[in-house]
Amino acid sequence: MNSIQRQLTFRLVALSCLLWSAGSLAVYFAVRAGLVAEFDRTLTAKAQSLAALTSQKDGEVEFDFNPTVQHSVLRDAFRLWFPDGTTYDYTPGTEKIDLPKRVGTFDFRVPSGATGRAVGIRFTPVEDEESKKHARVEATVVVAGSRRELDRRLRLLATTLLLVGAGLAALTGIVVPRIVRQGLQPLAGLAQRAATIDAASLQLRFSTDALPAELQPIAGKLNELLARLETSFTRERQFSADVAHELRTPIAELRALAEVALKWPDDAPATKRALEDALAVALQMESIATALLNLARCESGQLPVRREPVALAPLVKDVCRNLPINVSVPSDATWDADPALLRVILANLVSNAVDYGQSARLCVEAGQISVSNTTDNLTADDLPHLFERFWRKDPARSSSTHTGLGLALCKAYADALGLDLRVELAHGILRFELGPAAASLRAR
Repeated sequence: MNSIQRQLTFRLVALSCLLWSAGSLAVYFAVRAGLVAEFDRTLTAKAQSLAALTSQKDGEVEFDFNPTVQHSVLRDAFRLWFPDGTTYDYTPGTEKIDLPKRVGTFDFRVPSGATGRAVGIRFTPVEDEESKKHARVEATVVVAGSRRELDRRLRLLATTLLLVGAGLAALTGIVVPRIVRQGLQPLAGLAQRAATIDAASLQLRFSTDALPAELQPIAGKLNELLARLETSFTRERQFSADVAHELRTPIAELRALAEVALKWPDDAPATKRALEDALAVALQMESIATALLNLARCESGQLPVRREPVALAPLVKDVCRNLPINVSVPSDATWDADPALLRVILANLVSNAVDYGQSARLCVEAGQISVSNTTDNLTADDLPHLFERFWRKDPARSSSTHTGLGLALCKAYADALGLDLRVELAHGILRFELGPAAASLRAR
């Protein structure tokens, strides 16, 4: 399983070791270059000292070097090449060193296998006045020294850096996990608190005051999600209670009708009335079930929508037939919509306006359909509840012709058609406005 803590720890430890290794290599090569340069400068100074002992007199080169005197001072081997090709060799030990004639610095190995370093320079011997009359000559001297001490220092430096690096790597492996664990503690606490939330504790919220700035947006979004979930669960629980309430009455009526019919089975007129009443109750229950099914289809996006040009005038006329409502619809008004869904929306809006208000009116103008009526038992606080399922303000709660799902169904159908259904209350007039958003109004 992927772990942020494990990955972060591994990467930090690896990065620390990589940086330390790079730094150690940089220090080693910098110090190495300094020690080698210092060693080369010492050899160069000795070579220049030997060159100063060489002079040119009467056209002949002389080398003023006394091994007996210089032996206590010069502990490095050297070879001097005179202009005539002859050489002068000096080795402080017993092992003979065959130095090559080269200019510059270079490493070499003696027959015993030891490593040395040499510096060769080309120079002009010191001339007297008489020698200046002759042609200038050049000599070459190569001075060689043992690298034993230099290599010992470099090995000591490499060993020190390696040991310190290993110690720091071990220390990093101990300290970094603790630092990472401590740094991720707020995230672990957030995850632990989130794991305790279930359907019974959706009212809990994450405190953002003590969280780091990076986690505050996450906690804020989680709080928003919990608020939406709490609202949804509350709505679903209320919906279940409302469904039970709405079905309890017709079920009780069906039971009572069945009991009466069974008690007097020989009373044909009473049995007929009971069957007619049972049919009416069954139709009411069927309408509730159908409305709930259509709402579920709308919410899941499974409601089939068929678009075609719909002439509003005949549709409104058919919906409002034999109803006390004032209608004003242009004869050429046409919408692109689903005729069946649009009919249900208009039928529910008109039915509510006629049954729950006075002076109902339907008007189509400026690309909007408005259905209004006067009312005296609604307030502005009631408007957000009008599209809720089973919400009905008393005394309409006990109405047998309305299920409390009509306006919720209107809103769901309007959303499915891409229409905008709004409601407003002003000066005692309740007005529903239906306008095309995705559907288009055309005048022909």
